[in-house]
Amino acid sequence: HSDTLGARAPALLTAGAVSHLPAQTITPRTVPVHMSQQFDILPSDRAAMGGVSIALDDALLDPFVNPAKAMRLKAGAVSVAPFFHSLSNGRGSGRTLPLSGVGTSGKWAFGGLFALQQLDRAQLAWNAPLSERTASNQYVTGILARDLGRGFAVGASAYVANLEAEQGVDQLYSGSDHILQNGSAADVRVGLTREWGKGRNFEAMLLRSRFDMTHDVHWNGFTRWLAPNVQTTVPERTEHNRDHTTMWGAHTEYSTPIGAEGWRVGWLATVNRLSHPKIPDYRILDVATVPRDPGHTWAYNAGVGMSRNLSDATFGFDVVLEPMYSTTWAEAARDTLTTRGTTIPAGSHTVDNQFRFSNALMRFGFEHIAPPTDSATHFGFQFGLGLYSISYRLGQTDLVQGVSRVQNEHWMEWTPSVGFKMRGSGYEIRYALSATCGAGGECMPCLSRCSDVLGLPPPVADGGGVIAAPTAALRLEGGRVTTQRLTITLRIK
Repeated sequence: HSDTLGARAPALLTAGAVSHLPAQTITPRTVPVHMSQQFDILPSDRAAMGGVSIALDDALLDPFVNPAKAMRLKAGAVSVAPFFHSLSNGRGSGRTLPLSGVGTSGKWAFGGLFALQQLDRAQLAWNAPLSERTASNQYVTGILARDLGRGFAVGASAYVANLEAEQGVDQLYSGSDHILQNGSAADVRVGLTREWGKGRNFEAMLLRSRFDMTHDVHWNGFTRWLAPNVQTTVPERTEHNRDHTTMWGAHTEYSTPIGAEGWRVGWLATVNRLSHPKIPDYRILDVATVPRDPGHTWAYNAGVGMSRNLSDATFGFDVVLEPMYSTTWAEAARDTLTTRGTTIPAGSHTVDNQFRFSNALMRFGFEHIAPPTDSATHFGFQFGLGLYSISYRLGQTDLVQGVSRVQNEHWMEWTPSVGFKMRGSGYEIRYALSATCGAGGECMPCLSRCSDVLGLPPPVADGGGVIAAPTAALRLEGGRVTTQRLTITLRIK
């Protein structure tokens, strides 16, 4: 197939990796559509601290991020962490119940997670049947680690998700009245950690993830008036699309204490290679797209973080840079004549898109734990703030028309968060409330109404990335997603 710059609408792809958690997976996103909150299934001790992670440990989350970290646990734990999320403007919501546990036995550590999730899809049609309004997803994770001695530990983990829906997809098929989805996600990780004198820690990890979904999208027919006495009829139609992405990644971190006053500094570096063998034919703001052909992405990050632990307080901050380079293209379905009189053979490129990202991320978190009461119960609170700046340059070349164009886009997303925790003999209870204020001017209303909440993207494989090659300035508003989480943890001696 061929297309032209003047007629083309955004060409998009959904990548099978996490969006912008400063860790092991990085996914480019060029439209402000929230798609990853449903995958926030992992327990966390610092969920309300803005996602700070480089120079701070998280005993609940770390074993699921790097399986070798399970050997650092002094005791096992079992957690149940129900959470609820919803998108603004009736774009969907969900309820999830994850049950997880990690334990150690001698030189071995093991753990796992199982979660059931119900997603309420956006109301595309007022009388849609139940099967089109709700979906059920299942998630399973397994962890195994071993202590090798001399401060070394290795671990492996596997994650599988059976998906009937991915939130936010309805925003990518404007004008449709129902979308049936089906697919899966998987993630395999192998990690190594090393601890040695004076609290120095090093970790490295390799991962491979896969995301594969199908979208059966239906549009009703309608009649459009082009002039007072001129009309055209658009027929009813159904499209079958596939969204498939695989990723290989490598990640490393290092942290060390500074001085004797509780300070700690750390750094991280990550490289991801994403391959997109099949990209869906999306439609945004009721503008049609042509089928997308393969593409690939190189994504990197480099960051530093600092933290300080006092007797009853902890704070930390991270600064991360995320350069990325993406290439997508369209291929001619048949021999295509160009405006210059030459012929593009079937299978050759008709349009080339080159993206250059220069994203940046800043996060800050604080925790205060009060001294124990007479009953040995601790009470504390957390708060945090994250700022994610997304900026990219698109260079687009139409080989059929023989023209090129350049477009620059950027926006910011703010994430305030707050929570409390109670720690007793053998148990902990945590509640986290956070809010991400996306593009479109929804930040201040969100900050002034604390019932509107958004969770942070998790470090597991998901479909949280979107690449678009727009032909005009973006006008899509990302809206707001809300999340609330209650975590109950029982410690195992």
